[in-house]
Amino acid sequence: KDRHDYPSKRIMVLIMRKVFITLISLLILCGCSDDATSTFSNREHVYCALDVLQSDVLFNVMGNYGQFASVRKRVVDGKTQIELVSSSGLKGYYPLNQLSNNYGFGLGGLIVGTSNFGEALCYDLSCPICDRANRRLSFTNNGYAKCGKCGVTFDLNNYGAIYQVPSDAQLPTRRGLYRYRINYNGQIVNAYN
Repeated sequence: KDRHDYPSKRIMVLIMRKVFITLISLLILCGCSDDATSTFSNREHVYCALDVLQSDVLFNVMGNYGQFASVRKRVVDGKTQIELVSSSGLKGYYPLNQLSNNYGFGLGGLIVGTSNFGEALCYDLSCPICDRANRRLSFTNNGYAKCGKCGVTFDLNNYGAIYQVPSDAQLPTRRGLYRYRINYNGQIVNAYN
């Protein structure tokens, strides 16, 4: 009787090993990437490094919780610069360096700032529902950004999640804002993907 049990036990051990190896492999693959939940966007190429000490707008936005600013390339007096507009209405310009000139600022620009919880965050300035560069969001000091076309409101303090949708809206998709990685060391704001 023991001779007949031996092959079935051996087969069970081999099956259990394969299951165990498969589960461990899946856990490793899922845990290796911070994009496992598709939190950050690679949709548009983004890279910028801005010194907050060179801009009153960035200094105020990054140093105060719940404040955000739009960041866009603009031509001012025939010269391309980076325009910064804070949620409180403060506006300023930042010189465009060669590195920033070679990279994009998202689909319609960027929103950078510090959440109510002190976390540096970066989003695309364009509405992800309308999905066009000219469908930029407007935002105020309350931490919400709204699209003037589709009327969807996004919560900037909650990772760009949808906060409110008009009752009569026929949306092709429901997704939060496109997010980009951001590092802030107290002086340099670095947004990228």
